[in-house]
Amino acid sequence: MKRPAAPSTHGAIHVVGLAAAGLLLSACGSSLGIHPGSAVVVGDESVSMGKIDSTTTAFCRVYVAQAAQQSSQQQSGPVPMGLFRAYAASSLAKRALGKQLADAYDVQPAAGYQQQVAQYQTALASSPADDRDAAIEVAAADAYLQNVQVAVGQKLTHSTGSTNEELKADLQRGQVATTDWLADHDAFIDPVFGVAVDDGKFSQTDDQTSVAVSALARGGTQLASQQGPPTSYTGQLPAAQVCS
Repeated sequence: MKRPAAPSTHGAIHVVGLAAAGLLLSACGSSLGIHPGSAVVVGDESVSMGKIDSTTTAFCRVYVAQAAQQSSQQQSGPVPMGLFRAYAASSLAKRALGKQLADAYDVQPAAGYQQQVAQYQTALASSPADDRDAAIEVAAADAYLQNVQVAVGQKLTHSTGSTNEELKADLQRGQVATTDWLADHDAFIDPVFGVAVDDGKFSQTDDQTSVAVSALARGGTQLASQQGPPTSYTGQLPAAQVCS
């Protein structure tokens, strides 16, 4: 298995997009304080800004280490930390949503989740345990939420589905249950990350809470949105704002 993918508009984490690229320079990635101290709030679950930052740092270390092992860091290039923060926020929001659903319906994620985790554990075996756990917490968040939704769907339909078509139907039923649950519960991601959740779907927000005020920031948002962060953009970011 390849290393955890870096945020991009084309990879598995495309929902994050590159909204944070401009925000990183113009707002320095700071919280807007709508939910003081919390980056994510889903129902009774919350994720602090500190948790986002520590998870982002650990994920970056794993990404860089895996890239070095595969001798592909030059090809991948540095990635703005703002994108990793947005990815971490989105992923931890999905986990918070999945946990709330699992508690509400008294289910555990379907078997597909543990299979995904096992693959990551094998691929990241050389990483320090804490960093590996943080990377898996982020990279396997989609699998966690989807497999909780499968389990919810199976419980509601009394299904024991094992074929792809049956599992797809279970997932769809679980997604409907997710929408129903969200109708009665809050789901918030600090707008600084440029990610929103609507009816259980995570997407890049169109409206930004901060504008890219410098020429460098404008270049980051305009060019990155087309083909990933350009070297001319990431090369001028302070070291603390780049994963490399």
